[in-house]
Amino acid sequence: MDGLCPECDQELQPRLGGYCFGCGRLFALAEVEPYLCAECRHKSPVWHGFGFLGPYDGLLRELVLDFKFHARFELRKVLRSLLLRAYAYHFPGLRPDCIVPVPLHTARLRERGFNQSLELCRPLALRLNAILAPKALSRLRDTASQSGLDRAERRRNMRDSVAADPALVESRRVLLVDDVYTTGITAEVCARALLLAGAEQVDLLVLARVPGG
Repeated sequence: MDGLCPECDQELQPRLGGYCFGCGRLFALAEVEPYLCAECRHKSPVWHGFGFLGPYDGLLRELVLDFKFHARFELRKVLRSLLLRAYAYHFPGLRPDCIVPVPLHTARLRERGFNQSLELCRPLALRLNAILAPKALSRLRDTASQSGLDRAERRRNMRDSVAADPALVESRRVLLVDDVYTTGITAEVCARALLLAGAEQVDLLVLARVPGG
């Protein structure tokens, strides 16, 4: 891949095994075939399909953090290529009608200057000839940072915080995109909002999955 040495390129290949294909939960043995974790067997995820590149650690974590919090825009090309790589592996037959990035509240957007999820999925929309719909989801309030919160606190923090525009998603197959999946609360809230607005199907694609999240 352009911009990566062979060793780094090998490190950033999709994880082939040792994860739940419903939520990406990482298991101890990476060699075992993917299977549903106990939580996903007990309660099916809101989304239809799930895809990710690999664990949120090592080089992948460094790339995401540098882009997201240090505005290193020269990393966009590599990260966008990695998202395309994850999509091709997990969703080879999926052709969504629209691609929706997880939104930032306007206050957070002003502070950061860009929505990293939107920047990551621009080439994917072009490749799939899908509508890029950054306004399909909107943040209704500026929630506290999810970092450092446990699962219950994250759920309370995100309650009634996201809405979807039916005019943009009704009767459409939606691919929801985010950079990092931690506990899945944000993705769940966004997916539910899309389905409530009439989306026919919601699939979730992220770059990285936090181990133990």
